[in-house]
Amino acid sequence: MEFNLNQILESTILLEGRKEDVIKKYGEENKPLIDRLSQEDPSGNNKYLGWMTKASLGELETVEDVLNASSIVDLVTGFHENLSRIKNKDINSYKSIFEFKKVVDEAKKKAEEKKFAKQAKKVYEDDEVVIYAPFTVQASCKYGAGSKWCIASTSGANNSNIHFEDYSKHSNFYFFINKNMPMRGRDYKYALQWKFEDGGREWTWWDAQDEPSSNAPTWVTEEMLEAVRAFDPKHKKMKLGAQLKTFLDDPKVSQYSKCRTILNDKQKDGVINTILEKEILNSKTFRILSPDLNHEQKMFFINKYTRGEVSVNDYKDMTDNLTLGEKVEVLVNNPHILNNFEIMKSMSDELTQEEKNDISNRLDAKKVNNTDSKVLLRKWTMTMDDLDKHNKNSFFVFISTPNKKVEKLIRVDPLDPSSYRTINMLKLKLEQSPNGEFFGIKTNSNVLNDLVDYSSDEMRDVALTFIDGNRCKKKGIY
Repeated sequence: MEFNLNQILESTILLEGRKEDVIKKYGEENKPLIDRLSQEDPSGNNKYLGWMTKASLGELETVEDVLNASSIVDLVTGFHENLSRIKNKDINSYKSIFEFKKVVDEAKKKAEEKKFAKQAKKVYEDDEVVIYAPFTVQASCKYGAGSKWCIASTSGANNSNIHFEDYSKHSNFYFFINKNMPMRGRDYKYALQWKFEDGGREWTWWDAQDEPSSNAPTWVTEEMLEAVRAFDPKHKKMKLGAQLKTFLDDPKVSQYSKCRTILNDKQKDGVINTILEKEILNSKTFRILSPDLNHEQKMFFINKYTRGEVSVNDYKDMTDNLTLGEKVEVLVNNPHILNNFEIMKSMSDELTQEEKNDISNRLDAKKVNNTDSKVLLRKWTMTMDDLDKHNKNSFFVFISTPNKKVEKLIRVDPLDPSSYRTINMLKLKLEQSPNGEFFGIKTNSNVLNDLVDYSSDEMRDVALTFIDGNRCKKKGIY
């Protein structure tokens, strides 16, 4: 522990010492710039701070256009990340930004070539022709650049290519590039599509303008074709391995469904954590990942993404992969979903009254403004004692004509949303009977239950007398 503390102290002293030296050299007036460059120095210990400050101030020995601080930081970050590919590792020896950028660009190119070396196989090469077998969309785009092949272009937010992915299910591709022909027109580059589906051996040649032919270009030799034939049995397996490696290096949710069946549990867990940390989370993301999410990951998703962002359709897409408790957390974060009475009713059927009490205390009731949902939410807020008291009463409404004739006696419940629709229907009916009046009665449970659905002519005089003596006009509201 003491050793680690000493290391921290030494590192801090070194970092601050280098920064103080740079401020002393370039002046207090440049301290804001130096502070910023220090924070963004990719070494973490101000190793590059002196050179970055010098370059940002245009004080390198070679006179050039001065780059802004952000551009300098980007260049130095590229230098730091590719240090193993750069021969001259002493940043202070670079006297020109142009020279420095050239070195960094070459290192990046080497890194890219190394990356693509695993995403494609060079099947054949001589002085005139090189043949690549691309395994990934990225490699297809790199080696197919300049052509009009649909498999060599990307589109969409995730740089996906559905054409390459779809064709790869039944075909292998080989890109034949003539190194001695001008990179224009249609003949300098061909894609050979070898269809392997159902044991097929169909070959189609596509020129750079994406025109198909059954005949090989005149400059393709039998030796080249033999190299392709010899490699093809391994192509599909290597393509799958390269795609998996590319996916694991940079997981994208758009590729997850395709790769999940060949991932082991540890790989799935790592990929999911990366996606949850880096990608935009939405109901589609959740739907794709949900079969493999554990409870902790689901709750991370819910707490990070769902606050106020989930629509009713999003929620419906998510529910199949949520436990009751997880549904509750989404709804507490998004009470507006409960304005959909279908969802509100479904949740009400699943929850105990105690759980409903807890949810109603946690969510923002002001977000629930649908009439039916508001009625049901009122019921959620009630304790069991409150419900018992409520259930000991019965509620009835009716329209009375000027001669005090009761039409139909209808039982309603202030905690039942359908009762409000019944009342609204009576109000509409009342508009057609301007001399009628709307009444409500609250009684002890079962007192008038036997009279429901009876017409006024069928009601006993004693019941009508009771109703007449206990009616309470509420101006259309009971």
